Amino acid sequence: MGAPAHRRDRLRRRGCHPIGIFSGFVGDQGVRLWGAEAAGRGSGPGDNAASLSYGSVGILHGSKSYLLQDRDGQVVGTHSVSAGLDYPGVGPEHALLKESGRAQYLGVTDDEAVAAYHRCAEREGIVPALESSHALALVDRVAEQSGPPGLLIVNLSGRGEKDIPQLLERERLQLGEHRRPHG
Repeated sequence: MGAPAHRRDRLRRRGCHPIGIFSGFVGDQGVRLWGAEAAGRGSGPGDNAASLSYGSVGILHGSKSYLLQDRDGQVVGTHSVSAGLDYPGVGPEHALLKESGRAQYLGVTDDEAVAAYHRCAEREGIVPALESSHALALVDRVAEQSGPPGLLIVNLSGRGEKDIPQLLERERLQLGEHRRPHG
């Protein structure tokens, strides 16, 4: 790949696609694995879908893993700008990677993901899916931590054309809020 093995990073949002790309590198300790979680609007219940950051171990659909739940073990509501990440749990593979320290997972807010979506479309001419935009939002943070020289690989899956109507509506609502008189 051109970069020393100890300087390569794999950056990906959590879910089924990152497990696919992570699987080829889990055994290579010279490659650091990073995952992005949907931090949504914040850390409160119903404001995010970041089960590895804000969840606890529980059972959902017969699988023991991290999930967003209340003290009684009942699943709580979630939020993410990305419908594909708006889920209260995470697969057991991600839980194992987190617990073993093999992968690090960082939260990305809705605003950060949308900004990364626009940045990628404007700079690269690629309209990424909002799911992948969460990973793109981590690029600067991870690059700062990794330092030069290094190689960051971001796996983009899906196309963002499906997200355009939702983003237009979100931005229309935000614009309306900014025009409203405060008082």
